[in-house]
Amino acid sequence: MKPRLPMSGLMFSSSYYRDMKRLYSLPLAMRLLASGLSAVYVLGALIVSPPARAELSNPFLWELSKNGKALALFGSLHVGKNDFYPVPEFVIKRFEAAKVLAVETDMTLPASQQVCGKLAATTERIDSVLSQEDFAALTGYLRASNLPPNAVEGRKLWFVNLIVVGTELQQLGVDFSRGLDVIFVREAKQAKKRVVEVVGAGKQCESLAAAPNAEAAAAMTRFLETVRSNKMEKRLFEMIDAYRVGDGATLSRVIGEEFGDTALGQAARRRVFEDRHAAMAEVIESYLKQPDSHFVVISIGHLVGDNNLLDALAKRGITVKRADAPTK
Repeated sequence: MKPRLPMSGLMFSSSYYRDMKRLYSLPLAMRLLASGLSAVYVLGALIVSPPARAELSNPFLWELSKNGKALALFGSLHVGKNDFYPVPEFVIKRFEAAKVLAVETDMTLPASQQVCGKLAATTERIDSVLSQEDFAALTGYLRASNLPPNAVEGRKLWFVNLIVVGTELQQLGVDFSRGLDVIFVREAKQAKKRVVEVVGAGKQCESLAAAPNAEAAAAMTRFLETVRSNKMEKRLFEMIDAYRVGDGATLSRVIGEEFGDTALGQAARRRVFEDRHAAMAEVIESYLKQPDSHFVVISIGHLVGDNNLLDALAKRGITVKRADAPTK
């Protein structure tokens, strides 16, 4: 599977502006030394030291079975990098053998994007929801990232959070257009497979939109602090490296760090993940009762940690077995 060509002109991350300001205040020799010891920045793109392992050496793939029926469940990331590809052959074979692709939400559909946009519309001003300090920091972030103010005006804070997180990830060299779930959807449609949704855009965005202002404001505070302390890049590539080698424990820890350990952070994590698992498991179980074989793609965040989707599936009497790569 090959991803769509990357979007033209990846912007620098917000950490780039801070690093460049610091570097250019030093003598030339010190600047060159510092540059050699940190991530390497070149014109127009951020090049991060390559990981020790490329592609997916141990994909998150499970076989689900009940009453003699089986299907493949693949744990994906919503964002991607070109070196995720090609996807290992034993995963591709499962995908090609299936008649139906099931994804959480098909965000390639214009209707999916429109329903989220409608839920995000508001007349409430962001500066009435955020603290004065956070609003000033957000304004500075938008300016540093070349985002115009109207990119977030008229949007609820939960949606603004998605915008800035997506912007930061893209600046760090990953984006949603190269996410594995999106690539599987494109491949399935090209192969004339049927594509169904486990959750759908309406329920997906309703879950995000259910965040009260206090919870959304706390999420923005965490994001701004993460950027300010230069932790976003470290967490992102720690997550990607863990994903490549199938390290669920590390992924769970990093995801937990993103939500934090406050009451608001934990409430957000339960709402985004745990509270949705019973309904998702019910839908996936229904696929095991259908004649056509399914290949199911779900965000890896639902498949690691405590009270995950795999646990919810097991409670419904479904046998869950990790599918290892075939030995050579």
